[in-house]
Amino acid sequence: MSDSSNAGSGDAIPQRDFGAILDAAFRIYGANANKLIVLVAIVVVPLSLISHLLTGVVFATHGAGLWLATTLVTLLITLITYAILQAALIRGAAQATVGDTVDVEASYKWGLRKFGWVLLVSIATGIMVVIGFVLLIVPGVILLTRFAVAIPALVIEDRAGDALGRSWKLTKGHFWHVLGTVVVAALIAGVVSGIISTIGALAGTSWFTDWIFGSIGEIVVAPFSALVSIVLYLDLRARSEGLTTTALRTALREAPPSS
Repeated sequence: MSDSSNAGSGDAIPQRDFGAILDAAFRIYGANANKLIVLVAIVVVPLSLISHLLTGVVFATHGAGLWLATTLVTLLITLITYAILQAALIRGAAQATVGDTVDVEASYKWGLRKFGWVLLVSIATGIMVVIGFVLLIVPGVILLTRFAVAIPALVIEDRAGDALGRSWKLTKGHFWHVLGTVVVAALIAGVVSGIISTIGALAGTSWFTDWIFGSIGEIVVAPFSALVSIVLYLDLRARSEGLTTTALRTALREAPPSS
């Protein structure tokens, strides 16, 4: 299979095996690390600070009642904000895959318009996958695999109510290819997060050090996970539709409708 992380304008986006997908994600990350990290840090740093303040300060000084109330409010804000981040990060990662400059401001504007549907699709996917894992694990693995590119389909193609169906269609006939990519990427992300957490534990056990190293872990890992997701999605479209960089750039320039 051909492989190039910088297909020229109008060129067909290459098909990649899972090793090439991971390699492309690493190389694209390296070339765009500054913008992708800033894109994630804008959301992760303040939200993580609020979370650690609640668990490390509010609960310790004001009791469980206030902590529970503030935690529920924070959880709601976090869900909404992370949906915006997910949409923005997928959009920025898609720009990076075709060699375009990652536009942080434009990506967040995109994310703000998409966050409602991203939130709904993420919740629906999570519920179905959890139920699937409860039902003897195998159904959960199947659903996790078949819905692996639902968010990229929603963000890039504005699939809204059809994101899950679109992912199911794109992954048809590529189950092991998708599952292998998802599992290996998750293992890599887990190892990196584990190393950063271990360093944090050695540095101290205060809420402040937990916040610093927890934030670093998310900021480092999130762009890689998003890049794997988007490169996998583009690979599946290349296999079934012969997607080109021109078509992708056109989709990324179009202003998405409000959620």
